[in-house]
Parts: sequence; structure tokens; C-alpha cells
Amino acid sequence: MKIIDRNITAWQTGILLFILLFANKVLVLPSLLYEGAKFEAFLIPIIASFLEFGLLFLFYKVKMRFPDKSFEEILSARFGKVVQILIYIFFSVYFLAKAVLLYNVTFIFFRNMIYKNAQNFVFLFALLPIINHLAICGLRVLGRTAQLFLPVIFLITVFCIVVGCFGIDSNPLLFQTNATMFFSTFFKNFAPFGDSILLFMIIDRVKVERGQWKPIFILSALALLCVCVITFVFILSYSHTCFMHPFAIFEIMSFVKEYEGLGRLDLISMVVIILYTYFQLAIYLKVFMFSFCGVFKKLDVLYSVLTFNILFLIIINFFITNLDGAVFFGQNLLPYFNAFPFVVLPTFVLLLFVRRRKREVKT
Repeated sequence: MKIIDRNITAWQTGILLFILLFANKVLVLPSLLYEGAKFEAFLIPIIASFLEFGLLFLFYKVKMRFPDKSFEEILSARFGKVVQILIYIFFSVYFLAKAVLLYNVTFIFFRNMIYKNAQNFVFLFALLPIINHLAICGLRVLGRTAQLFLPVIFLITVFCIVVGCFGIDSNPLLFQTNATMFFSTFFKNFAPFGDSILLFMIIDRVKVERGQWKPIFILSALALLCVCVITFVFILSYSHTCFMHPFAIFEIMSFVKEYEGLGRLDLISMVVIILYTYFQLAIYLKVFMFSFCGVFKKLDVLYSVLTFNILFLIIINFFITNLDGAVFFGQNLLPYFNAFPFVVLPTFVLLLFVRRRKREVKT
């Protein structure tokens, strides 16, 4: 099977990043943050957003230094084939794990809210064909489709935030946590961050002319700002009962249904969750395909799609079956995976620049 992944523009790159940066951050995460760090929990996504932005800046530096080379070529030339393969294996495992967490949280949300007796099959039947199609059609098609849906996604997200602000009626207590609890909560719930490393997988397919970096940085900052605001509004809305409301972006709109008599206005948040889920899973699959092909170069690209689907189905059907399982997976296993985007990968990138400078000095 032949898949043509044509280049994408700076705007399409920023849009894909905007959508992906919401993954695993606006449903269960705010409730878990408050449970561990109380009101000071709103600081955690702010700190994590600066770290996420650091990864984006790191990509910017690598792209400026190697404008036309793929990450595979850069790693192979500087560190050898073995290191390149190991790093690409880490990419594959990392994004597969992220996709598993995203699906399980979303599945549990819709099963609890709408289809209480539904099984995985119903949701997989609706999700897998579309995300596979988006990934197989190519990176540019995925980027253009996301560009088409961006106005709807953005407007609904802002609408949810604005409506949520009208539900703020509590006075949270400050300084209920200590440094140990705060940083423990930060580490346990850090897994949803780190998605910016997808840019390294498509570095050679992102065409950014001089002066066109603004869309990427602005859209990324806007997404992270929305995540922080949603967390803050949710904490202010429910404060002491946050643990009873596990789905943040949906919960901040629920008061409209209960008090204003305007009907199921909270259903609008479900629409944006559906759109986010489709695109986020498609992007995860696409990055998995790039990393898989970087390891097994002689295999047809079809094997990367089949491998993702088989592993994905096995994990979600036999290992994670409820919200407790998804939370355990996200808090006790995935945080260690984040050593890859925030420690391992930056280390190799820094070594890459150090080596280059040494060569320039010698010459």
C-alpha cells in the first residue's frame, strides 16, 4: 500500500498541534489534580504548559538548523542507526500508550453519560474506520480536514469556557496543600503532556518559510491557555466536590441544564469531545506509522496500521476496562513514559547541538 504524505504548511501544523494539545487534559485530569493538590491544582497545567512550550522551542531550533532533513536522517548521521531505531521504538510505544489512555477516558465518559450498557465494540465500530482512513489518506489530507473543522472546534471550546464561567459560585480555600503533595500530584498527572514531540516525526514535512512561525506558536499557546482556563473554571465551579465530577469540560456546562431551563445545552460539549477524539486518535496513529516505518523500513506501511490496531485492541479489551483502570494507567505507568519527551529526547537534541559546535570549532 502506498501512502503519500505531502508537506503541510505552518498553519496546518499549528492546527494539528492545537487539537492534539487538548488530548487527555479536559475530562478527567482537572478532577484528579484537585483531588491531590486542592485549589493550587490550577498551577500544575500552567507549569506543564511552559515545559510543553519548551519542547516546541526545541523543535524550532532543530528545524532552523536542519530545515530539509528528517529526524531519522539527523539521528542516524549524528548518533548511528542503533540509537535512531531505539528512539523511534520509544516514539511508537509512547504514542500508542497515549492513544490507549485517550480512548479509554473518552469511552468511559460516553458510556456513563449516554450509552450505559454499551461495550467497546460499539465505540470501536464508530472510531476505528474513521481514524484509520484519516491516517492512511496522508498527512496533508489530515491537516486540511483539521483546518476545515478548526472554526467549529474553537468556537465550541470557547463557548464551553464562557458558559462555565457563569457557574462559578464558590470560594475555595487557599494553601490547603504542601510542596510534597503538590509535586507528587504534578508527577502522577503529568502524563497528558508531552504531545509536542510529534513535530519531530514530521519535521521534514513541515514547510515553514521565514517569518511564518507565528501560527505554530500562537495556536499552541492558545490551546494550552484554554486547557489552563478550563481547569481553573472547573475548580472554581465545584471546589470541594471536584472528586464527584470527573469530566471537566462537560461538568462546567451542566448547571445550565439544571438551573436555567435552556435544555440540554451541555450536549454541545459532547460534540467537541467527539471531534477532538477523532482527530487526536488519527494523529496518534499517524505518528505511530511514521515511527514504525522508521524502525522497519523494508515492511509495507500497511503493517504499521495493522500493528497499531492489533495492539490497541488487545490493550483496551484486556487490560483497561473501567475508569479506575484508566486512572491507574495514567497515574502510575504513563508518567514514567514522559521521561522520553522531557528528558531523553531533549538530551539527544542538546548533544546534537554540542557535537555540531565542536565540529565547527575544529574546522
